[in-house]
Amino acid sequence: MRGRKSFSMAEIEKLKQLFMEKDKADSDEQMSIRRKMRRMNFYISDFYHDMNYEDFIRLCNSGRITITDIDKKVKSNDEAEFLCNNDDNQSNEIRLGNNENLCSKNAEPQDNENFKEGLGPWVDEHSEILILGSLPSDVSLRERAYYQNKSKNSFWKLMHGLFGEGPDCKGFLMKHHIALWDCLSAANREGSLDSNISGGERPNNIPQLLESHPSIRRIVINGKSKAKGYFDRYFSDLYSHIDVIIVSSSSNANSIEFEAKLEEWKIILK
Repeated sequence: MRGRKSFSMAEIEKLKQLFMEKDKADSDEQMSIRRKMRRMNFYISDFYHDMNYEDFIRLCNSGRITITDIDKKVKSNDEAEFLCNNDDNQSNEIRLGNNENLCSKNAEPQDNENFKEGLGPWVDEHSEILILGSLPSDVSLRERAYYQNKSKNSFWKLMHGLFGEGPDCKGFLMKHHIALWDCLSAANREGSLDSNISGGERPNNIPQLLESHPSIRRIVINGKSKAKGYFDRYFSDLYSHIDVIIVSSSSNANSIEFEAKLEEWKIILK
């Protein structure tokens, strides 16, 4: 990484302005704007080959770009807010809580009919492995519990294959030091399929979760397609900070035989 990833609020505001100018500029003007960014020690190439204003907002909201003087905005309830304004001067807000839904919001539009908000993390102070999916199914959202569409997903069957019999619940995972969450806190999605996600994405604040639960030593990404894609988009910096393992999706739409899938999942315990 050639540049910094921590900036003051004033620098963040300046970079936001430069990105808005860059998005509307021709190629020659963009080169000049990039030079201004580099003088601030911000390098686009540190994050993406190319990026726009909305990408920058996502980096701020996901925690990949941090704000050095955010403590000035801390409220009495120990919760901080960082306001990112989009082009319509509407504000999006990142909340850095303790064990609440540590979600962050980006500037993408919501589809009011199909906008789905996920669940808070299942985690405690003894958690050692964090399993990440993409976004809970409609059945899980209705039940307010993870992986409840059991006819279409073998997650709990895999957990029992790894740890033995027990209830399909948070307590069973906590007993075996497993934390559970998703890469996304919300998105537009018709139905339950990841393939139907169509924007409106808000990444969960996984870096803050890891900071507040230092016992977590490994991340397991549940799925080599969508879940990994969202992790790579929003949290690629974490590859250099923590052990990350990617396993085949627990979804039954994945054609791999269960026994082969279980053998693959056993790697998360090594």
